[in-house]
Amino acid sequence: MKYILLACVLLLLVSCGTPPPAVEPSPTTQVESAVEPTVVVADVAPTAAPADPAAEQAEPAAVRVFEIDSAQSSAAYAVEEIFFSDNRLFTAVGVTNAVEGAFEVTSNGKPSGKVTRIRVDLRTLTSDSPRRDRAIRRQWLESDKYPYADFVSTGALNLPESYTEGAQVTFTLVGDMTVRDVTKPVEWTVVGTLQGNTVTGEAKTVIKMSDFGFDAPDIFGVLKAEDEAALTVKFVATEK
Repeated sequence: MKYILLACVLLLLVSCGTPPPAVEPSPTTQVESAVEPTVVVADVAPTAAPADPAAEQAEPAAVRVFEIDSAQSSAAYAVEEIFFSDNRLFTAVGVTNAVEGAFEVTSNGKPSGKVTRIRVDLRTLTSDSPRRDRAIRRQWLESDKYPYADFVSTGALNLPESYTEGAQVTFTLVGDMTVRDVTKPVEWTVVGTLQGNTVTGEAKTVIKMSDFGFDAPDIFGVLKAEDEAALTVKFVATEK
């Protein structure tokens, strides 16, 4: 009888439109819906920063030092003279082997343009006239008082970009030359060849004697020399 009454109550509730009680989601369902999916990230090596070209500087070439061999080298002057007796033009030439000094060449054979010092002993200059030589030493160069002419480089122009051993190189050597007690800038045209451990070549320039504080030789009634003097150094140098 009680089952019949229970069934009647249920039918009555349905017929009245009362919704059935809501079903609460289980705690397990809420947790599962709130969990974000797990993303697995593979290990990635850091990207290397691009190289800085300025930081990758080439190592400077090593320097080779060559010393002039006096026995195989010479220094000379050439000056134009006019002899009044027959109005004759003559070139006076004086030469000496008393040349010493050293210069540098980079390991790839290129000249560096650095000359530590070239020294010429002016007391030993000899021409075809002992009379001229005595007069120059005593009156013009005063070589007993100022025995040496010195040259030290300060730079170089027109150096080659590359070099092949045995090839001839031409460039301009710039520096300071001291004669007597006067120092002046001088440019030399240098031609040289490196073969093995030996450099051979010559350097030429033209100076004015008046620039170095003395007049050109002038012997009244006999001769007069030009102010310009052409200087030539022929050298053989071996690696130290």
